[in-house]
Amino acid sequence: MKEMRIRGAVNFLWLGLILMLVLVVGAFALAKEEPASVAAQFMSALAKHDVDKLTELSYIGETEPAEIESSREKLKKSWDFCVNTAGKYYTFAWRISASRKSSENSASVTLQVQRNLASGGSYDEKYELPMEQEGGKWKVVASGISSEMFPGLPR
Repeated sequence: MKEMRIRGAVNFLWLGLILMLVLVVGAFALAKEEPASVAAQFMSALAKHDVDKLTELSYIGETEPAEIESSREKLKKSWDFCVNTAGKYYTFAWRISASRKSSENSASVTLQVQRNLASGGSYDEKYELPMEQEGGKWKVVASGISSEMFPGLPR
């Protein structure tokens, strides 16, 4: 009799754990990325010089389907030049101060950026990251970022 109670408790515990796992996976699957979270990923990739992530999170624009791959390759080369040549030794710190949607498919994320940390005289400066939805995902419009924020940004 004692053996049956233990076996039943273990099954109930496993059932509860499986249900919790399904709920957690479902919550992540249904969650939509917000502009601020994409902007944070973008700025982290910029700080780490992650060309692939920067390319993935950048808005390409309205391009013919046949030209998308070549546009993405051009953008990747531009990001490579930006972070590995023009901004190779450039250091900065950032934080998101605001995020707002101007329409269903466009938004703007406001950043406070301290540029040129190595110089010692850096201070907070306000910059905007313009965002657009592309294929249902938020992307940063790199050509809309102020050229003062980081050297050699793609245009």
